[in-house]
Amino acid sequence: MITSGSLPNYKNSVCDINVYIESPLSGFELSLMETGILASADAFKTANLVTFSGKEGYLFDQSGNFFGGYESGKPFGLKVFYDFDNSRFSYQHNNLLVANGLDVTGYSVFETGNVNCVMFNKYAGSTFSISISGAIS
Repeated sequence: MITSGSLPNYKNSVCDINVYIESPLSGFELSLMETGILASADAFKTANLVTFSGKEGYLFDQSGNFFGGYESGKPFGLKVFYDFDNSRFSYQHNNLLVANGLDVTGYSVFETGNVNCVMFNKYAGSTFSISISGAIS
């Protein structure tokens, strides 16, 4: 099941994400996105800026890099520092820095590049929560 929600139109932002996966075998995908009307095409578009996924207890970033694990019934935290000005992001897993200054994906689709949407592709009773702060565009 896909769950999504809108966020304020932040440029530079910090996203605190808590994830609870009911069964590690089921997996998940979580994306911070930008949505809106693409002026040149006059059509609604989405762009994944930052994506994390998990499968069989292993965690991966959008480049496919393994960075940690998760267990059934034990929540874990991700913190994403989104740098709009340089089209980059950094992230932490359970308050430990994993990667710094990675390129975002889909940035060139829109002129603004703001984080304004979250999407969580989940299975069974898995859940997440997000708290975001930053500079509104």
